[in-house]
Amino acid sequence: MKKHRLSAVLLSALTASVLLPFTASAAATPGKTDYAEPELNYAKLLQYSLYFYDANMCGTDVTGKDRLSWRGNCHVCDAKVPMQAIDDKLTGTNLPASYLTKYKDIFDPDGDGCIDVAGGFHDAGDHVKFGMPETYAGSIVSWGYYEFREAYEKIGEAAHTETILRHFCDYFMKCTFRDDNGDVIAFCHQVGDGAEDHKYWQSPEIDAMGRPAFFATAEKPAPDVISEAAACLAINYCNFKDSDSEYAEQCLEYAKALYTFAAKNDKAVLKGADGPASFYESKKWEDDFCFAGGWLYLITKDHWYLDQCLQYDDYYAPPGYVLCWNDMWNGVSIIFGRIQDEYPEICEETRVAIGRGKYETLNFWEMEAKALNGYASGKKYTDAGFYHLDDWGSARYNTAAQFCALVYDKYQNGKDVYDPSQPDYHFSQWALGQMEYLLGDNPIERCYVVGYNEKSAKYPHHRAASGLTMAEDPGEHKHVLWGALVGGPRSDDSHSDTTNDWVDNEVTIDYNAAFVGAAAGMYLAYGDESMQPTPDFPPPEKETDDGLFSGNDFWASGYYMPAPENTGAGTTKLTFFVNTDCLEPHTDLSLRYYFDISEMKENGQIPPSFVLQCPYDQVQTEVSERHAVISQPQKYRDTTYYIEVAWPDYAIANSNKKVQLIVGMFYGDNWDPSNDWSLQGMKELGEEYDNLVSGVEVAERCPNVCIYADGKLVGGTEPDGTVPERIYTKAQLDRLRKCLLGIKPFDSEEIAMQFDFNKDGKLDARDETLLKRILAAQ
Repeated sequence: MKKHRLSAVLLSALTASVLLPFTASAAATPGKTDYAEPELNYAKLLQYSLYFYDANMCGTDVTGKDRLSWRGNCHVCDAKVPMQAIDDKLTGTNLPASYLTKYKDIFDPDGDGCIDVAGGFHDAGDHVKFGMPETYAGSIVSWGYYEFREAYEKIGEAAHTETILRHFCDYFMKCTFRDDNGDVIAFCHQVGDGAEDHKYWQSPEIDAMGRPAFFATAEKPAPDVISEAAACLAINYCNFKDSDSEYAEQCLEYAKALYTFAAKNDKAVLKGADGPASFYESKKWEDDFCFAGGWLYLITKDHWYLDQCLQYDDYYAPPGYVLCWNDMWNGVSIIFGRIQDEYPEICEETRVAIGRGKYETLNFWEMEAKALNGYASGKKYTDAGFYHLDDWGSARYNTAAQFCALVYDKYQNGKDVYDPSQPDYHFSQWALGQMEYLLGDNPIERCYVVGYNEKSAKYPHHRAASGLTMAEDPGEHKHVLWGALVGGPRSDDSHSDTTNDWVDNEVTIDYNAAFVGAAAGMYLAYGDESMQPTPDFPPPEKETDDGLFSGNDFWASGYYMPAPENTGAGTTKLTFFVNTDCLEPHTDLSLRYYFDISEMKENGQIPPSFVLQCPYDQVQTEVSERHAVISQPQKYRDTTYYIEVAWPDYAIANSNKKVQLIVGMFYGDNWDPSNDWSLQGMKELGEEYDNLVSGVEVAERCPNVCIYADGKLVGGTEPDGTVPERIYTKAQLDRLRKCLLGIKPFDSEEIAMQFDFNKDGKLDARDETLLKRILAAQ
């Protein structure tokens, strides 16, 4: 482990006192062994860590706001949640009809019969918006910006960060419904159903699943999630009060209203049955309530907030766990410590409020220092010296402990008030060693931050970034999930870098939350001039000429299995998946399989014994009230027929939903699939593949199986050679110009000839002129 000196940035920016410099070494982490020299660039680390929130942004305004070109508007249906009870299609709300009627003007101000709860962030690689991790992530990302703002400004990411913070705050305020007095009557804490959502592996832009909305009300108050939303809004009052005072005041107004709602209503955790199920079932509400109350007191100096929360403080809790969505006591200890510095009476008031003995002396900073000493003690270390609380999200807990250590040292000037014998800033030194482990100083030299360098984990469990149609697909990911902190190492320092490992390679907005702040703190503490952000980031997506017409491509992938009979009869088992590179959902797609019957005794006629079966329709098995609609054979021309399969009102493309057909003759006539138009170019498999659970991993593009949108050909080639009408763009014109100017030739002759508009076998200025005319006419 490389030795580092506490940077002048931390000394000047975080403290007012003169501190002696110190060096950090492996000794800062007991038992920590040096394995590799990782790339240490905390400016780059902070920069990258923020982009995970771009990857998980949701709503009707993602396009243009998001900094990743492969993300766009998604789940626009969240803006139109029907004002009804949740139905069997999983649309509607958990609110009683009487409640919706009573407050109709508040829930539905535009009178369209729907509630608008669009926005926010997807939880993880899935697309539910769960209340507890979302409000936690909003609070902690905001807190990191508050504590270490200079870091974000120095690397040029302040504006980007504020876009992310506003997206959190705007969503929480949109989800807060208030009456004319400003009192909260409901808060939407979740959109989507975890069990339903996990049936799909596709990009969020084309999701068409049911997404119910769950609300907290006075009857179901959920003070945990509501308090955490209040905390996020309160922190962002602090973040924006000097740059946008009007927005800051709005955040504070909503924070106060939410906290008042939590204070005056019954106290009970958000139950799994009220939305989160087993995914994020809260164990307590007191920590969130105290955390928000502490921030609101710091801002307003109104003792009412302390009156509400001190009685619920679990003073001795911080050493028992680590900061996370289900345990905020370390955050409470730090915030109450800050109050203690300004208002020492909080210690005695808390002692009385929680019923401790009169001879006990409370010190919130001391309790937090005790917790940090516990993390650094080595009692929960891997053999390589990594602080490991749990296999599930080990890196998440580790970076949260780092964040708390860095914030503690900021306010205590590096002094350990629990164990004064320790050297100054030993908590920051410990955090440094842990971060170095995560960046590659570990037995397998793995960097646990996606995209940070060549040794980074490459297969995070994330639908949108993967570009795959199933988690089990071992293929290369289409996009880099920049800055995502994956689950982390196991207790034996091992790690599985596979897409389908939702423990080791899980990524979530709460995993990254404290990691962002820890990276910022590291930059201020240990950064130097050699550490710089990556210029022109993120880099453009890999562009090849194969993608020149992307966004309008539809195709079927699949395979077939022949089953001939000695009599000349036989059948063909066909397996298909529908795919697209379009970001917009299509619910009007159909698939056509063209086949020839000239081998039959009465060619030109389909005999009564013709077989058409659908042994498996995955949509029907997994999606309520949706199924494939299969036509009888339709004559195309002469001896060519087709079978059409449609999925009305369902976005089949990229859903990874398999459909299987059996066509042919069991008896009575000949069946020879070799002359079938759609079979040409299809992949043949043997019967040993018949029991594949999915099959998408072996499926290949079927060039002559056609896809239609509302009856219009959009993918594949018809038997007479008809292909989809091509949509041209200015990007294609620019690419043609580069070729004609000799800047960059096309990747292949096949692609080049797609720009030969006058069909003379070459490319020249006349083709450029014709393309300009096409663009003008479109």
